[in-house]
Order: sequence, then structure tokens, then C-alpha cells
Amino acid sequence: MVHYGFIESFIEELGTQYNIREIAFDRWGAVQMTQNLEGLGFTVVPFGQGFKDMSPPTKELMKLTLEERIAHGGNPVLRWMMDNIFIRTDPAGNIKPDKEKSTERIDGAVALIMALDRALRCGAGSIGSVYDERGLLLI
Repeated sequence: MVHYGFIESFIEELGTQYNIREIAFDRWGAVQMTQNLEGLGFTVVPFGQGFKDMSPPTKELMKLTLEERIAHGGNPVLRWMMDNIFIRTDPAGNIKPDKEKSTERIDGAVALIMALDRALRCGAGSIGSVYDERGLLLI
């Protein structure tokens, strides 16, 4: 069972620590939470789970991983989820994670792909990185 109020409160707390520009969400079953997050002042963006939306950031994540440019602090849960992913390919060469064929949970990896997409689309503005002013925060 998911306690959505806890998640919303956690996101609200994170918003006091970080400059959260957008929150991507899977449209399926997210109506109430997205309304609540918008009410808290967050910008929420629907994100489809099909090839159209998932392929470009999945390919980018694969590229960054192969180039060893992804730093995840050795997070064992993310590593486990990434190891669980089965990638589906369509006839046009688009790719996406396949939850049905993946061996176990992959939700964190899918969230990473969605976040990477949003960062690529709106994160490359003229605003400098928070890391220019301070170092990494370890959680």
C-alpha cells in the first residue's frame, strides 16, 4: 500500500532543500497527487511510458552509463533496479524499459530515465549548477 500523503510531504520537504523545477509523472493513477503537488506550488509534467517519450532519455542514459558519466554514489537499490531492466525495442529502433519482462522492480530506474529527460529538456538554461557554489550533498 502506498501512503501518498507521506510522499507528498517528503517532496514538499525536498522542495525546501532543492530547486525542483519540474516533477514528471506517469499519467496513470496520478490525478490526485499531481493536483496536491500543484497546490504546493510545484510544476508537474505528464510523462508517457511509451516508446515516444521513453526512447530518447533511455538511449541517453545508456550512452552516459557506457561513458561512465553517471554518478549514483554506489546506491545499492538503484544498482539492483538497473540490473533488473529488460529493454524492449520496437521495429523503428526505439527503446524503453519493459516492466512486464523485467526480472524484478525497476521503478527507480524508470524515475531516473524520466528525470534525465526533464533535465535535458529544461535544465540546460543559463542558470549555473548548484554544484558551482557548493559540493555534493550525500544522503
